[in-house]
Amino acid sequence: MSIIKLRPDIRSRCESILRDYPSVDGYILDRKRELACQPHEDDENVGGGRNSKISRPQETYVITLDQDMRLRMLENQKKAVTDCYLETDEDTRTIIRELYFKKHPTYTISGLSINQKVNVSIATAKRLRTRFLIELSEKLGMFEP
Repeated sequence: MSIIKLRPDIRSRCESILRDYPSVDGYILDRKRELACQPHEDDENVGGGRNSKISRPQETYVITLDQDMRLRMLENQKKAVTDCYLETDEDTRTIIRELYFKKHPTYTISGLSINQKVNVSIATAKRLRTRFLIELSEKLGMFEP
């Protein structure tokens, strides 16, 4: 089995996304509220031709939601983490939950193995974490071997 290394910047970005995951639903909701409450622009086209803007606010809001890069990024990150988490084994879930999803982690990767929170050795726990981070980076389109 060949050892696959994850670039430090990609690893750091994935770990940051994992730490934010418990709050991502709130971030998405906040962004949708921001988009819904954007100030309306006055039409300064006096007596001219047709206005190319959509005049119905509901349609404008739906188009804005669809085109907003930050909202799409948050939703893509949420889906990628959820998919990776659901597709993995229970030991890896425990590792990810303990190290990243908790606001104040109780254990380190070594502590999880030593205290038998996972049924694998320390080295295997590290490999499971790395494999999870690689899979997440692939789903997010960041992985480069």
